[in-house]
Amino acid sequence: MKILIAVPDTGVGGVLTAAINFSNELVSKGHEVCFIDMSGRNVCVERMNECVRILSLKGRSLLWNIGINSVREASGLKKLLLLALGVVKKLTRRSGLWFNLIFNKFNDGEYFDVVIAFHQCEPCYYFVLNKVNAKKKIGFVHGELSYMGDISSWKKYMTQFDKIAYVSNAVKEQFVKAYPELSDNACTIYNTFDVEQIKTLANEDCDVTFDKKKINIVTVSRIVNNQKQINRIVEICQNLKKSTSTPFHWYVIGDGEDLETVISLSRDCMVDDVLSFVGRKSNPYPYIKECDFTVLTSSSEAYGMVVVESFVLNKPAVVAEYPAIYEIMENKKQGLIIEQNVESLTECVKSMIENTDCIRDRCTTHLLNAEINNEVAYRQFLNSIK
Repeated sequence: MKILIAVPDTGVGGVLTAAINFSNELVSKGHEVCFIDMSGRNVCVERMNECVRILSLKGRSLLWNIGINSVREASGLKKLLLLALGVVKKLTRRSGLWFNLIFNKFNDGEYFDVVIAFHQCEPCYYFVLNKVNAKKKIGFVHGELSYMGDISSWKKYMTQFDKIAYVSNAVKEQFVKAYPELSDNACTIYNTFDVEQIKTLANEDCDVTFDKKKINIVTVSRIVNNQKQINRIVEICQNLKKSTSTPFHWYVIGDGEDLETVISLSRDCMVDDVLSFVGRKSNPYPYIKECDFTVLTSSSEAYGMVVVESFVLNKPAVVAEYPAIYEIMENKKQGLIIEQNVESLTECVKSMIENTDCIRDRCTTHLLNAEINNEVAYRQFLNSIK
């Protein structure tokens, strides 16, 4: 089967990782897989299986996302041309004509069995629906509806796909409940994971020396408080310093718009002796491997890839409850699922730190005996193209 996977930009974090994993998994199943990064940056090539064929947009199509930075960085005649094109974009975007004007016919004559718009946004959906020849067309959705904001620009395309694949049943149910007209082509396809690559990358050097005399905790997340709730970690650490005598240290891996805010907050609350913000790491797995357990404080997740990545490395997780988490784990088996508030999170993290009733040991043992693979997600994909 010949499959094309399209992403609008390789800067979309977890979605990009999911797209790479999905591409590699399909190759491992014997499919011919092509991948296109519509931004033209192709920064993910080194993480792709060498059998994945990397395609590119051509000519003016590469300017579909032209913005003020593109104009500032240009000079001379090119600057004038880009400025004029920017004006055209501004005048035609709202009417829907912009993408029709800017996108060339993609790989004219090439035909795919399946093409996938791997991220929910207007340019990716439009491109796949209108510029790619394929028997089946699938659009993905990677987010809870309540955190999507205005979805009108891309929702209008959803009924045109053969299938819309939501990354969890919970997310699918949210959309179908809010928009019953989306029920006919709705399906679920879970995120996939390159288990062997995660284990291999976890053996690379780590630039943090973990004190094994302490219980080490890791959170991997974008530093965005309104969804990821990283500011909760500061308050939890405050509470733990008062309530447990067991030495611990918490490491937060990632960056984002609220990084400086939470660093300042941790200093003001005098928890910077037990809480370190390590910054963004292209390979977070050595940090997960070195910790005793991970914590996810998010108020919303469409799936929760970092939770499964933690399990791959045999690390239990403490997770603030969200709908899709029950499709990933069982409470008190691979870790603990707890209510969405600081007090409950504090008690849960404390029980893991102190290993109350051997909870951390039991969860770790369960993970050591568990098998993590992509068979369910692959079957879901095959069912979606019947």
